[in-house]
Amino acid sequence: MAVHEVTRDDRTGTPETDTGLPPRYALRLLGGFGLERDGRVVAVPQGARRLLAYLGVRQHCARSEAAGTLWPGSHEERARANLRTMLWRLHRVTPEPLVQEDDRLALAAGVTSDVAILGAAATALLAGGSPVLGVGPGVPALATGELLPGWYDDWVLAERERLRQTRLYALEALAERLTTQGRYSEAVQVALTAVHLEPLRESATRALIAVHLAERNINEAVRRFELFRADLSRELGVAPTPWLEQLVRAGVTGVTVPSP
Repeated sequence: MAVHEVTRDDRTGTPETDTGLPPRYALRLLGGFGLERDGRVVAVPQGARRLLAYLGVRQHCARSEAAGTLWPGSHEERARANLRTMLWRLHRVTPEPLVQEDDRLALAAGVTSDVAILGAAATALLAGGSPVLGVGPGVPALATGELLPGWYDDWVLAERERLRQTRLYALEALAERLTTQGRYSEAVQVALTAVHLEPLRESATRALIAVHLAERNINEAVRRFELFRADLSRELGVAPTPWLEQLVRAGVTGVTVPSP
């Protein structure tokens, strides 16, 4: 088995692997916490994970913000002391720093977070970005698990919901974009991902139905509508909006219905 030794660039002082390139760190927060250095798992102490995870979500923040958020029940001085301890512990985890410490705290330049990748992909899609060849490097993150499952800190719960909504809007936008390009198979898969994340969300089901109608798969569009109507009735005791029903009826007759 090849051993990747860490060397140091005499000109910059930056640690390198035996490939001659600075090491890259991947921070995984979606579906569970994990840190990898050039593809190899790095063990992070439980306490230090909280600070690294917070920076992976926020990207950068003031020291006072991190201390107050991560130790909300502590006195300000105690919270700041806890933060200094966590930073010291993180500096001992890897040969190179994971956190950049200036006026504000941030992940070091060599550390990427899957939450940041998801955010960038979602921002591009919601801004009107149009996939050309593939759905893009950030899109797999749109279908990844929830943020830090099993963590119940207040900030995690708030960010988990924010990311869930961001992911759904981005998936719906991507499905619409792919449908417009006539890439129906991809559009169906993306829309199904949104429906799986939130089965009772009408906009997700609408995106899926729109794909089926665009490819003239009328039976599948009607079937999906009937399933959605039954689920809404059983779970919430309500019916789909009249617009969704009009969309399906118009699709059956070949009439175009404008977006609401």
